[in-house]
Amino acid sequence: MLAIHRTNQPDDAERRRLEALYRSGILDTEPEQAFNDIVDLAATLCEVPTASISFVDADRHWFKATCGAYTPTSDRTTAFCTHAIQQPSILLIPDAKRDVRFANHPTVVGVSGIRFYAGVPLVTPEGYALGTLCVWDIYPRILSQKQIDNLYGLGRQVMKLLALRQHVQELEDQKSFLQGHNHSLHQLNQEFQASEEEIRSNLEQISELQQNLEAQERQYRELVENASDLIYELDSDGKFTFVNSLMQTVVGFTREELSKMHYWELVHPYYLEGVIEFYRRQRKSLTENSYLEFVLNARNGEEVWVGQNVRMFFEENGRVYKVSAITRNITELKWAERKLEGSEKRFRLLSEHAPVGIFQTDASGQCTYVNLRWCEIAGLTEEEALGDGWITSIHPDDRHRMVHAWRSAIAAHEEFVLEFRFIDQFKNIRWVTGRALQITDDQGLPAGYIGTLNDITELKEVHRKLEEREEMYRLLSTNSGDIVSLFKADAGATRVFVSPSVRYILGYEPDELIGKSPYALIHTEDADRVRSIVGDIVRRGTIATLEYRIRKKNGDFVWLESNARPFLDRNGNMLGFQSSARDITKRKQFEASLQEAKEKAEEATLAKSQFLSRMSHEIRTPMNAIIGLTNLLLLDRPRDDQREQLGLLKFSGENLLTIINDILDFSKIEAGKIALEHVDFNLAQLITKTKDMLEHNAQQKGIPLQLKYDATLPSIVKGDSVRLAQVITNLVGNAIKFTESGCVTLAVQDEGTRTGKRIARFSVVDTGIGIEPGKLDTIFHSFVQADTDTTRKYGGTGLGLSIARNLVNLMDSDITVESVPGVGSTFSFVLSLEEGADTDNVQQEETATGVLRKIDIPVLLVEDNEINQIIACSFLEAWGVQVDVANNGKEAVEKVVLKNYALVLMDIQMPVMDGYEATRLIRALPEAHYRNMPILALTASAMLGMRDKVIEAGMNDFISKPFVPEDLHRKINLHVRG
Repeated sequence: MLAIHRTNQPDDAERRRLEALYRSGILDTEPEQAFNDIVDLAATLCEVPTASISFVDADRHWFKATCGAYTPTSDRTTAFCTHAIQQPSILLIPDAKRDVRFANHPTVVGVSGIRFYAGVPLVTPEGYALGTLCVWDIYPRILSQKQIDNLYGLGRQVMKLLALRQHVQELEDQKSFLQGHNHSLHQLNQEFQASEEEIRSNLEQISELQQNLEAQERQYRELVENASDLIYELDSDGKFTFVNSLMQTVVGFTREELSKMHYWELVHPYYLEGVIEFYRRQRKSLTENSYLEFVLNARNGEEVWVGQNVRMFFEENGRVYKVSAITRNITELKWAERKLEGSEKRFRLLSEHAPVGIFQTDASGQCTYVNLRWCEIAGLTEEEALGDGWITSIHPDDRHRMVHAWRSAIAAHEEFVLEFRFIDQFKNIRWVTGRALQITDDQGLPAGYIGTLNDITELKEVHRKLEEREEMYRLLSTNSGDIVSLFKADAGATRVFVSPSVRYILGYEPDELIGKSPYALIHTEDADRVRSIVGDIVRRGTIATLEYRIRKKNGDFVWLESNARPFLDRNGNMLGFQSSARDITKRKQFEASLQEAKEKAEEATLAKSQFLSRMSHEIRTPMNAIIGLTNLLLLDRPRDDQREQLGLLKFSGENLLTIINDILDFSKIEAGKIALEHVDFNLAQLITKTKDMLEHNAQQKGIPLQLKYDATLPSIVKGDSVRLAQVITNLVGNAIKFTESGCVTLAVQDEGTRTGKRIARFSVVDTGIGIEPGKLDTIFHSFVQADTDTTRKYGGTGLGLSIARNLVNLMDSDITVESVPGVGSTFSFVLSLEEGADTDNVQQEETATGVLRKIDIPVLLVEDNEINQIIACSFLEAWGVQVDVANNGKEAVEKVVLKNYALVLMDIQMPVMDGYEATRLIRALPEAHYRNMPILALTASAMLGMRDKVIEAGMNDFISKPFVPEDLHRKINLHVRG
């Protein structure tokens, strides 16, 4: 962790090495054949394309001879050879991308980067490594021991050549020296005469140099004192001998105090043992430079994170006589790292538990992270997937396409989306959909990609099975118009037979196609796909169904659907494959038109649903005011004449509401969204209450409503009591409406037991207007009544009987009708009822006087309509409820935080914030009370899925407006006490 920082001044060992290199005289010399022969031989023996002889001076990595690549010079800090000369033996790197020292090296990254390297140091007899004889390759590899020995031998030959060359150069220098010696002696006599004056001049220069040295020393001291790092020195006992000003400021001790302290006294106790052990190993290994991060304790108790560069000075016997340190305060950096680690930890936690594969790359597309699910899908380990290792798991047939799409997305800075295959070492194939988006750094520059991988193998398998079934159906059918062909199992799928039907479908004579490849006629957009599928048939002997376009003789294209399967000889060897193709052009056109029709139908259904939802809300809102105010006025002791008028008003409003409900029920049935309940209920009680509820309507017309109930039927049965009551109410209501005299009878009869269930017949008999025989089949149609005058005279939508029949059909039965015009009608249906448990826990909410119980609780009403506020508040306050009002969802959230409400009545459609969003915000509040507090939806909308939607948003129940006061009271009481 102690990083080695290179200074401008080399150490003693490096200085002596450089002196030996410069003495060799090899640097910047012209190429020589002897050295070139050695590198050629090294490349040949090691079976690599590239070899070189290079030398490393103070700043350069200089090449004397190369084979396979020519790089005259390079920065020594980026050279492999710089590492090679620092160790006594050969430097072997089988795969640089898997070596932490070189994985991010600029000459390693990229497709053509160095992957393999081997370098033998070129060492002088004195032990100085001047350079290397090295070989390298862009592919990973391993040298044999023989190749390593050969490389050592060639390295020794290089040093012999270098020594020989140096010896020749020394002889030339001696010759030149002797020639010039006599001339030098002659000049010495003349120069000696000027020596006295020169000595005086030298003394003056020495004095000037001493002054400059003192100035430089002062400048150095100022630099150290004003440095942004903590600088100090220790003696052999670990005591401070020098500290700069910043060191005093950070630790809070003066120079005098520190001079009396041991260095370990400043180290945090938690890190003390590790720090001591770290520097003990450094001293033992005689390592001069090191880097370590730990915590110092300042005088004021503050913990200071530092990153410390330490240099130890050793005597010849290995004893440390001085330690110098440059230390940086990295506390803020550490806090930032911890925050980043926390963020990364959360990301890893979410990623590792994600049901989809997640991956991340750098800006060049090299993989930097994959989660466990990605590894499961691809059949690779995380280590195998990193870098460009992930490419190996892609199916060979998809690899080029996938890599091209990936690189294109990176180059265009666009989202990557592609469907392709993985194949593992056991030849298991997984179909996947890959997606990736670009991520940027703080400056907005591309920093990489993050993406997901979805396994769609099962979906592909479903499609495959469907295709196989379709193929079996086509093979069973005999269609003489199909084109039957036989093909060889060669690269071009040469056709050896074609049936005469090819004349009628493609316009060719059979002889024109035999002996030729079909790919020339297939549409260019389909050719590769067909070739790939046919290739699979040839390789694997599988069966395939494919659709493609093929050119007719007149130049037009038609769609063909072809079933292809291999045919074998007696020994099971594949001879070729056969296909049966038919013209599906019309089917393709029909499918396109069918898709268009489907989309239009979906648009129409959506428009109808939206229209009904809007109209329901728009009508129910004023209806809530009308019926609600009418109920309030009826409670206010009106005069008899006013009571009668208010009764008519309420009756009209409820009739209009019934029409709305019929339309909505019809819409639900039409969409298939009604699901029946299967719960215990009291059948006798249900029939009695339904009869009592409708008796008022019969009394107003002056006709009796009779009930005949067979007491032998079980009291408790299983079923949907709400929908059964709706059917009976509809049939009895119709009977009362169309009967002017006589009576209406509701009968429930026991017809015994069948397959363990009780059979009950429900009949409604009236003495009304009756129905013409020719119209008995039409009265159950939507919006149809028996007579065109019926709607004007009796009202209604013509949906009631249609809804009732559909509900009875859902109960596995049907409604039958017998009628005589002017005499009356009988509507009946039979149900198979399962007996239930006698657990009737119905609570009576009304007292003997008909007054609803008091509910003394605080309730928040969330409603934007002022009239609806008045109506709801009037009823709530009459029941003893302490009610507050919020005009929208935003106000509701604010008020819920300020007061502990027992229940919230929440409207759905409101300005500023709707009821869904307000409910989600309330449920997200931290206290448990807000997650358990009952929230009831009180809305004028009654469309399909409304109940599910409000429950999904976090509400407990649903009440539609206009509400029945007793229903609202019952539900409030239920949720508060429940």
